[in-house]
Amino acid sequence: MKLCVESNEVRIECSGMELLKLKTALNNRLGGMLKAEKSALVFPLSSLSLVQDLIEGGEKSPEIAETLRMYELHAEARRCALRIVASETVENVSEEWLQRLDPAQSYAVSAMTVPNLLGLCLFDEQGSGKTVMTIAAFNALKDANVVDAMIVVCPKTMMSEWPKDIEKFLPGKYEVAVAEGDRREKFLTALKDFAVLVTNYEGVESMQVALTATASQRRYLLVVDESYYVKNTESLRSDAAKRLRANCARCYVLCGTPAPNSPYDLVNQFNLADKGFTFAGFKKSKDLDGDRDKISDLIDTRGTLIRRMKTEILEDIPDKNFHIVGIPLTGRQAFLYEKARSELELELKALDNISFRRKLATYFQRRAVLLQICSNPSAIDPTITDVPVKYEYLDALMANLISKGRKVILWSFYKNSLDDLAARYAEYNPVRIDGSVDVATRRVAVRLFQENPERMVFIGNPAAAGAGVTLHAAYDAVYVSYSNQAAHYLQSLDRIHRRGQTAKEVNYYLLVCQDTIEETEVVRLRGKELQQHSILGDHISWPASLDEALKELCGHD
Repeated sequence: MKLCVESNEVRIECSGMELLKLKTALNNRLGGMLKAEKSALVFPLSSLSLVQDLIEGGEKSPEIAETLRMYELHAEARRCALRIVASETVENVSEEWLQRLDPAQSYAVSAMTVPNLLGLCLFDEQGSGKTVMTIAAFNALKDANVVDAMIVVCPKTMMSEWPKDIEKFLPGKYEVAVAEGDRREKFLTALKDFAVLVTNYEGVESMQVALTATASQRRYLLVVDESYYVKNTESLRSDAAKRLRANCARCYVLCGTPAPNSPYDLVNQFNLADKGFTFAGFKKSKDLDGDRDKISDLIDTRGTLIRRMKTEILEDIPDKNFHIVGIPLTGRQAFLYEKARSELELELKALDNISFRRKLATYFQRRAVLLQICSNPSAIDPTITDVPVKYEYLDALMANLISKGRKVILWSFYKNSLDDLAARYAEYNPVRIDGSVDVATRRVAVRLFQENPERMVFIGNPAAAGAGVTLHAAYDAVYVSYSNQAAHYLQSLDRIHRRGQTAKEVNYYLLVCQDTIEETEVVRLRGKELQQHSILGDHISWPASLDEALKELCGHD
């Protein structure tokens, strides 16, 4: 029996009865991951540690032996890291950092810097300080000569935050390169003698060749920030991140909302952290409940995960108060909504489940129209001049809060609604962040809202401003519209509920049009927020069938 590695797969060559016996034994461990050829068996390299005992007598290539040793050392390091967090002990953290970090942050940094650890998932809730923990861990690893440089991959909107935070905590210590410009400029940036390289997800591909070439001389620490961006294994950005990870010595995966839609979201994030160690041999099936249990079990037995809520690790964190305000639709807004709803209902009744699934994208588009009508109907029918029904309540709420000197955040997912809100509340000197705002303007807007007492209102789209922004100058946030993107909604909640918030409580006002699809949407989003305390409890399969879609529109069982 001979073992070698080809294209990141293990290839075992043998023949006769030995092949048949080994195939049966491997298949019991690996299932659908095993491929059989005429005189060879092939499976992913990441699954090697699962079958180590079955291949003991084989002739192994140096790469096979090296991989087995790597996973053995990681398994030992994993146990050490989890023990540190569970026992709340501090190791490998300098006195200087102990003075800067909270105790809970120090425990995490201790775990992150355990020798021989391939990586881990740092899934502490948003606003708990994952960035500073990562900077401290990198500083410790570099001072100990374990890594040479750090590569940070993050959303475009957060690229300016990492250099700022590194300079804040380690002024003048490291050369930070930011990958900007066209493909050639990014490529050249990757060839620089940096200590830290910051790029967005879209820029990884441009620098792949350069970073691969330098990886043989430099030990990289890879940081994947807001890692739900690469939860889908089939996406181009996930593929680029995977190839980059292959050339990095260690990886930290950071996210406060790692599974906004499904337990499957977790698989690729762990694969990046530990090179497939946790989910070696796992293959998605058609049994969601069974897969959820398998995912949970694999994380418990093989995963390296730090997941803590703010209430567990921060002192004096304020309470969250949710106020769901029901508002009846009236006038032309009610007529437009009912017309759009009834037309969609008639179309759905003409379908069966097979055709419904084929037209699911169209259904979501039509459903989004209903949500837009609830927030601002002029986006759908420009001839409507009636004031949206939510504004009467919103006007009174804004006047009351601002009269008390309380800054307010207005969230909406639709550009037309954002435009309208900015014009309606111009007297309060609002700042605004949506998809059209560049990084520099975004930074200025946040600073003005946080520091200028005359800037009383922040208007934002959660998709653009729901992550990487601190807005704790306010402790009241109002949701004027909703979307089906749970991750953006969950991220937006923590812009005011985070470290540094001085209020004793924060308030969320969810304005909901009664007897409309908004009620279902808010229940769904609220349910996901409540389930985030359980890392695998954030799955709501919806809509699964035509019946569920009709039930939502028709309002009956």
